[in-house]
Amino acid sequence: MDGSTARPTVRPGRPGPRAFARSAARRFPAAARYLLLCLGTGLAALVGLCLLLVVLALCLVGVGLPLLPPALRLLRRSADFHRRRVGARLGGERLRTPYGDRLSLRDPAAGKDLLWLLAHGTAGTALCAGALTLCSHAFNWLTAPVWWQLLPDERGKIILLTVDSWPMAAAAALGGIGYAAVTLVALPPLADLHARASGRLLVARPRVSLAHRVRELTTSRSEALDAHAAELRRIERDLHDGAQANLVAVSLRLGMIRRALDQRPEQAAALVDSTQLVAEQALESLRSLVRGIHPPLLADRGLAEAVRSLAARCAVPTRVELHNSEAPVGSSAGRSAGPSPDRSADPPPRAPAAAEAAAYFVVSEALANVARHSGARGALVRLRITTAAIAVRVEDDGRGGAVEGAGSGLPGLRRRAAAFDGTTRLSSPPGGPTILEVEIPCGS
Repeated sequence: MDGSTARPTVRPGRPGPRAFARSAARRFPAAARYLLLCLGTGLAALVGLCLLLVVLALCLVGVGLPLLPPALRLLRRSADFHRRRVGARLGGERLRTPYGDRLSLRDPAAGKDLLWLLAHGTAGTALCAGALTLCSHAFNWLTAPVWWQLLPDERGKIILLTVDSWPMAAAAALGGIGYAAVTLVALPPLADLHARASGRLLVARPRVSLAHRVRELTTSRSEALDAHAAELRRIERDLHDGAQANLVAVSLRLGMIRRALDQRPEQAAALVDSTQLVAEQALESLRSLVRGIHPPLLADRGLAEAVRSLAARCAVPTRVELHNSEAPVGSSAGRSAGPSPDRSADPPPRAPAAAEAAAYFVVSEALANVARHSGARGALVRLRITTAAIAVRVEDDGRGGAVEGAGSGLPGLRRRAAAFDGTTRLSSPPGGPTILEVEIPCGS
């Protein structure tokens, strides 16, 4: 014996009853909200499934063909909505949208969406209704004495138990405690079961997903090469029309100054002043060109400060909000412009330089569109910068009606985000507001 005291070995085991109860109570509200939402959308899915079957039946006789694209578009939106909800329920996992470029029943993803709609409207609705019925019955059992006090002349039956006296009401309340405990424990696994089953239906088969991914990468690579070539042509044009022209003028004026010093010295000072002005214009042209390639402020201070600089230079009063948390950048906000404090006192994390540059130019082009086309009185830029992605939301109170046409710059924004495997969403109903949301992943 060496006289030392042996320390007991602490082995990880199952959580105790209190820890398990706290965990269940913490997960219960989110599970109840998820199941309640899915119950509502499941009932809507039943109605939508019936309407879609009617449209398909009309298509057999040629009458429903004009109704098929809107029906498939609505089906896609419903499936995309549930992909986001299911992804959030499963721990923030991003469920990819496996669609092709055209609305068609031949798209394999459309068939899976139809299968999901059927399952969600039938089995999914039954699961959600059964789970929420547990909550309702637990509440009824717990509050049996209250109802007996309020309605003493009525005999209420609460699931295999007829409450017709005070002792029965008290027994129902005691049983309701156990009922509530079972509900508290059972609801989160039921919500997870629904989410996992929905996720399997909403994700494409591996072969289809791989083929779709190859098409996406091929398209984004081609668009990135085209954008790179166009950017080189723009730089060459700006150098030729701006800095080069000014430097040629400086060279000519220096020759004039040399001759003036020999022949008319009194004019040399005026020529020097005008030459200095042209040289300053050349420098400003070069600075503007450098900002268009990669702004120095972006490299030195980060994306948040660079976006604030863009907002300050925008012709439309623009407010910037920075969100450093993992919460989504959404919800409507006021249209007022002006400085706004960050939602987090901590400095935002730095994303990869290429992702920051892409987000910067997305905001730059979006604010340019706001100033040129929207007729807005104010704009709002929201940024969420995390180590996983950069989310940008640009909103204005203009006339709306924005479309991805020639001259709008929106196709370029979509291509810039697609080069990083990002997503772009545009909402611009007539009358406004116009909302552009872009998410650029930061991972490899």
